[in-house]
Amino acid sequence: MKVYKVKVNGKVYEVELEAVEERKEEIKADALKSTNNVDGKNIVAPIAGKVVDVKVKVGDVVKEGQTVAVIEAMKLENEIQSQFAGKVVDVRVNKGSAVNNKDVLIVLG
Repeated sequence: MKVYKVKVNGKVYEVELEAVEERKEEIKADALKSTNNVDGKNIVAPIAGKVVDVKVKVGDVVKEGQTVAVIEAMKLENEIQSQFAGKVVDVRVNKGSAVNNKDVLIVLG
């Protein structure tokens, strides 16, 4: 335990803090990809938010790195790019859809 002095609104307080184990975890690029779908490769949402645009439709051919959707999170628009090249076989979201982290947005075949 360590004791610190903290000043809040001009008043000094003594605060006792206990050291906590620090954990470092890495998110690997593969964690954003999911290829366990028998139909093809999934493009997943890297963040939770609201879909403000879907830039592809079933039958479109997508290149790796191409923007396929836009998700708004915390008032910022985030372009979602495909990690794969392929043909769109399923679009699982629409403009206005709410999505969670790692929800499948688009499936490529």
